Amino acid sequence: MPTFDADPLASSPPRLRQTLTVWDVVTMNVVAVVTLRWITRAARMGPASLVLWALAWLVFFVPLASAVRELSSRYPEQGGIYAWTRRAFGPTHGFICGWCLWVNNLFYFPSMLLFAGANALLIFGGRYAALADSHLYSVAFVLAMLWASAALGVAGFRAGRWLNTIGALAIWVPAGLLIVCGSIAAATSGSATSFAPADFVPRGEFWGTLSLWSGVCFAFSGFEVSALVGQEVKAARRTIPRGVLLGGLLATIIYTAGTAAVLVAIPSAALSERTGLADVVSQVAGRAGLGGLSAVAGGLLALGMIAGSAAWFASAGRVPFAVGEDGGFPRAFTRLHARFRTPHLALLAQGIAASGLFLVSVFLTVAGARTTVQEAYDILVNLTILVYFVPYLYLFLSLVKLRTQRTDAPEETHVAGGRRGLLLAAGAGIAATVISLVLVFVPPAGTGNVVNYEVNVIGQTAALVACGLAVLWWARRERRP
Repeated sequence: MPTFDADPLASSPPRLRQTLTVWDVVTMNVVAVVTLRWITRAARMGPASLVLWALAWLVFFVPLASAVRELSSRYPEQGGIYAWTRRAFGPTHGFICGWCLWVNNLFYFPSMLLFAGANALLIFGGRYAALADSHLYSVAFVLAMLWASAALGVAGFRAGRWLNTIGALAIWVPAGLLIVCGSIAAATSGSATSFAPADFVPRGEFWGTLSLWSGVCFAFSGFEVSALVGQEVKAARRTIPRGVLLGGLLATIIYTAGTAAVLVAIPSAALSERTGLADVVSQVAGRAGLGGLSAVAGGLLALGMIAGSAAWFASAGRVPFAVGEDGGFPRAFTRLHARFRTPHLALLAQGIAASGLFLVSVFLTVAGARTTVQEAYDILVNLTILVYFVPYLYLFLSLVKLRTQRTDAPEETHVAGGRRGLLLAAGAGIAATVISLVLVFVPPAGTGNVVNYEVNVIGQTAALVACGLAVLWWARRERRP
């Protein structure tokens, strides 16, 4: 019987440089996963948002972290979820998973950078805040940062990992300011929000509450980012599980404590989704005698989002590389830069595709109505959730199959309860993922053009599936003898 160490996929000599340590994996997880915009989006529901955070943590984050830690410790292969799905269900399902895993990031980069662009304006004061709704400014900012991320991705993790450290600090500092200032506000002026037991029951529109659920679950997604670059992590079987555990602990503290601090500081009705967090920091700091922090908070939030975009850009570019190595993508995607040893052609193709989809989302006109920047932002976020959660279904199903059928891996697990605990975690993860997928089709509250929203979500998803099938056909035709 072959041993796990003899697995040719896991033990083949890496073509890429192993540069990432435990600290690098932790900071990568923080900047790639923790997105402070979800704090204000959740807090708009009031204390009931804390209930949603707790439920999302229990039925989505815990299963996700368990699956990633378990599979990455056994199969630290390039491509992460894609490699595990291919191992469990074969090359066709592996391609579908890898395609969705890669393509969702094409929407995620612009949505992150739109949020960053809105907060970057706060550096220059409120007089420029209106530019956040300007198509010209939004397009210029997003494209500039997108291609800066591409350049950094080509240069490799050795050159770009410093940005992860800076980005992690850019997240911790405003989150820390928010929590400290919220505590000061509660001690000096009392809470701006009632925390009576009845207030923790979700109220308002039923579908709006459920729609927020998918967003809150999505806020915990992304801990597989370091597994995408398994061959570039030192001692990956130990390093990735530790990085996921530490990064998950930090994410949980920031989300729950940050949301509570927002609710203590100002009424939930006063929050704005894209710039509310910097406003909260500024308002609470002013009440504490520390005014003038809006520009600092806005700049740090923008920097954190830019770093997160760069981390995902570099990691996501490894997916077409891994798929190409298995014959699912054209051979060109497997070429490495002569100097940096990075999949530069895959990264450049990723930048072109993300730029094109972003421009379509911003300028598409449906039924005579042009998409606003806010609507484009909502569409990008929900398209990301829709396409992203398909690989998560594969992740949890792969966990079940690999841990119940394979006998070439050690029996011990990273989850309490052994295999039963893993199966329970997988079942909870599948249920949460399916619910989140269905709720993506519910338009966010305040959507002015529902037809435009649905056409964008359904139409762009169908176009992406068609493109994936075309790429698979092209790749197989190219490699046919």
